[in-house]
Amino acid sequence: MSNTVREFPVGDRPEIVIAVFSTDVSVVEGADGVIGVEVKGADREVDLVDVVHTGDVVTVRERRGGRRWMGRGTSVRLTVPAPTAVSAKTASGDLAFSVPISDAEIDAASGDVHLASLSGRGRIKAASGDITIGDVAGGIRISTASGDVRIDGIDGDGSIHTASGDITLGSVRGSIEIKTAIGDIRIRRFSGVRLEGGTMSGDFDIGLVSGMSVDADIQTRSGRFRNLIPSSSEKREPLISATMRLKTMSGDVTLR
Repeated sequence: MSNTVREFPVGDRPEIVIAVFSTDVSVVEGADGVIGVEVKGADREVDLVDVVHTGDVVTVRERRGGRRWMGRGTSVRLTVPAPTAVSAKTASGDLAFSVPISDAEIDAASGDVHLASLSGRGRIKAASGDITIGDVAGGIRISTASGDVRIDGIDGDGSIHTASGDITLGSVRGSIEIKTAIGDIRIRRFSGVRLEGGTMSGDFDIGLVSGMSVDADIQTRSGRFRNLIPSSSEKREPLISATMRLKTMSGDVTLR
């Protein structure tokens, strides 16, 4: 087994580029001005990892032809300043970022993706894998064929499309579009201005903040609609005006 460690100086706009096949990658917070790369695995597999440093950008990639050899026994660990921008592409490895990320562009064919937080804008595409994110302060676009999506909070605009998987959001304060063919959609606290959701087979469970005025269009062909929002006799101007469009073929819709 080999264990190689390298460090590279970077400026105030650090960025990492990851291009691996079947390797797990973890990114943790480190010192300002330095990006560290640690690669563990069998000797011949570690030798297939190229690390390139150009200005503020550090690239970790498999050497041409590496797909024939590198396996899940190889791991890559990066230490980066917070926040750091990331561009990543992997075929069958997990990506875990426990450090705040500024902007993210991620393409994962088969593997889980975890982001602690995103202060800028992000685009994540996955064929098969779960996606979990902490707080999103900018905007987010997610598309996945098979996998669950969970986000603690979205403060900007969002778009989430999945063919098969549940979507669970904590708080949403912007505009959001959510679509899934098979899966439930749950938003714990919606205080944004626009919500559009669609599912063929799944339930909606939406929590609204007090004092909202909602222009709602809700359609379900073979499900129940339940309005559990407490009524109030107090007359006051709405704090938030929002539009909501929800449609499901076979599923219940619940507003809380």
